[in-house]
Amino acid sequence: MRDSKLETQNSKLKTTMIIDLTFPAMSPTMTEGTLVAWKVKAGDTVKKNQVIAEVQTDKAVAEWESPEAGTIAALLLEAGKPALVNMVGAILTTKGEDFAAAVTKGKALNDKLKSASAPAAPAPAPEVPAQHLVSGPMPSPVVNVSRPAANRSYRITPVAAKIAAANGLDLSKVAGSGPSGRITKADVEKAQAAGTAKIGAGAAKAEKPKLKVLRADAAGATVPLSPMRTVIAQRLTQSKQQIPHFYVSQRIDAGALAALREQLNLLDGVKVTVNDLIIRACALALRAHPKVNATFDGKTITRYDSADISIGVALPDGLITPIVFKAHTLSVRQIGDAVRVLAQKAKDGKLQPSEFQGGSFTISNLGMYGVENFQAIVNPPQVAILAVAGMIDEPVVRGDQVVPGKILRVTLSADHRAVDGADAAEFLGTLKTLLENPAALLA
Repeated sequence: MRDSKLETQNSKLKTTMIIDLTFPAMSPTMTEGTLVAWKVKAGDTVKKNQVIAEVQTDKAVAEWESPEAGTIAALLLEAGKPALVNMVGAILTTKGEDFAAAVTKGKALNDKLKSASAPAAPAPAPEVPAQHLVSGPMPSPVVNVSRPAANRSYRITPVAAKIAAANGLDLSKVAGSGPSGRITKADVEKAQAAGTAKIGAGAAKAEKPKLKVLRADAAGATVPLSPMRTVIAQRLTQSKQQIPHFYVSQRIDAGALAALREQLNLLDGVKVTVNDLIIRACALALRAHPKVNATFDGKTITRYDSADISIGVALPDGLITPIVFKAHTLSVRQIGDAVRVLAQKAKDGKLQPSEFQGGSFTISNLGMYGVENFQAIVNPPQVAILAVAGMIDEPVVRGDQVVPGKILRVTLSADHRAVDGADAAEFLGTLKTLLENPAALLA
């Protein structure tokens, strides 16, 4: 009988407890974040795994879940303020215990963590004349030139579109004989045989360039690093200091690639970008060259069968690289749909850690800014990253003739500890072949 009473008392003790809910680390690199909003208040009863708050990490907004069921006795962190990982955010009780001592202890721990993380006082910065400083974001010195978009649309059968893309035909010079002027297979073959539909015969009228006016008449401003910029600074410094980078560039005749994109977008409900086609081409090339599709931890190289491609997405305060998983299994259209969803989630701060952690290869595309060439920094532990510049109108040699064309320059940055120059060159050779013969991307 006494044993039964003792077991009952022990059972009550086990189910009666006070739990410190500590600010979680949502990613391996996270040391601090911002408590965006509490989803509970003191006195609320919560279930196990219930969302109690939203946390802004260095990459996205994530949900903080309660590890146990109970009652929220007190909230110790203020919403909208930064917090360090392992700070006590809330006190959870299970049986209405006296939690005053737990609150005092939690506040003391938080103060200790704040003191330990406080940076040393920086050296005074040299004085700079106010007229040389600009408050807020620094305006870009690059001249932005608006290029006219092709507004004409064509009705074309899918088979005819593939043939036209494979042979680099300009659809504006192909007469459609099908219903409502639809371009058919016969029309494309006829134009190809006659040689009357070559790309580059006409040039669009250029608009006047629009310049951003540089101003330097405002006072200077000191902007502290956000959690995202802090992590970016740490990782890129680590990459440049520890990884022996080397660079291999390739010049690609992109006339057929541009034509394929134009023709695909003629189909109802299809929206494809050049970047989507490049992702598809990289996925196929990575499968052929697994030495580039790899990670390196300093001791071992892991080569992957799946092409899980990280895509650089610019945010107001930095950069994030959501991943298109198994890109080699997706069509160009599916890749485009996936990239648009990931990019929107990134801009809304709604990416989950599983959507941006990992990846076997990265693509950084600055083509939309008119950049002609650049080199990217390897994203560790990956061993390579592809820098994609803009598509530029340049003369190209076809056969024994120099004709108008479009040139795309790409540069592969690689970790020389895991990748040799020949590996990088062979990968770019395969990529060049795919992009210059883009009908293969539709297979």
